[in-house]
Amino acid sequence: MQTPSWIASVLALGTLTAARGVLAGQPLETESTRLIPAHRFEVELGCEVQSSSFGRETTLPFALGYGITDRLELLVEPVPYTSIHDPAGVLAHGQGDLEVTLTSRVRVERPRAPALALAAEIKLPVAESPVIGSDKTDVTAWLIASKQAGRWDTHANLGYTWVGKPPGADVQNVYSFGLAEEFRASRRWELVGEVYGSTAALAESNDAGPGGESSLTPEIGGAETVGALGVRLRVPSGLVLSLGVSYDNQQALLVHPGLAVTF
Repeated sequence: MQTPSWIASVLALGTLTAARGVLAGQPLETESTRLIPAHRFEVELGCEVQSSSFGRETTLPFALGYGITDRLELLVEPVPYTSIHDPAGVLAHGQGDLEVTLTSRVRVERPRAPALALAAEIKLPVAESPVIGSDKTDVTAWLIASKQAGRWDTHANLGYTWVGKPPGADVQNVYSFGLAEEFRASRRWELVGEVYGSTAALAESNDAGPGGESSLTPEIGGAETVGALGVRLRVPSGLVLSLGVSYDNQQALLVHPGLAVTF
């Protein structure tokens, strides 16, 4: 399969212009107060393949971040392609929803206190299928803390989401959490791990389908707890290559390779 021209252009630009290390988040989902430096861009490309007894989902996420200042970051995360299969065949494929996040670091790290940041995230319903997205806007507020100790870097998140209500679905707002650890094993290698999750977006009703998801809008699901492990490799060209594996309380296994570059 031929590489899309826009992906090839991003890779070429990143390889030629990267001058420093990348503040890559992949494969972690937990947010950090380590923001992109002022007036610099960060690009992340990934592929997520999730398998369970209910089917398989493949997603190609893309993220573009910009450091507005050293304490203010804008992140735009479209999903150019998602494919969802169940044992009977293809349920849906096409573009996913768009997330836009603005993060502000409100306190720098101190010897005995973590750095703190606040973030506001909006999910815009641009998915091409109701199986992929809920067709409603969600808004999330995040409190983020980060603390470094030698080679260890710890991040903690607390979030609250105001969930948009699709017609016919009984939904409720969601509390979220995340706890991640990064370990710098060497100049080039990093090991990462995290636990994250959320309360149920789908209220107690007869609308639940396989895996605790809504039968009307499968993107809306029950309570979730996920554990993940991963590795990052910083290569001489300035790219960061990553690989993560996660497993959740619905017995779904997700594999997430990715790459990132800052310029």
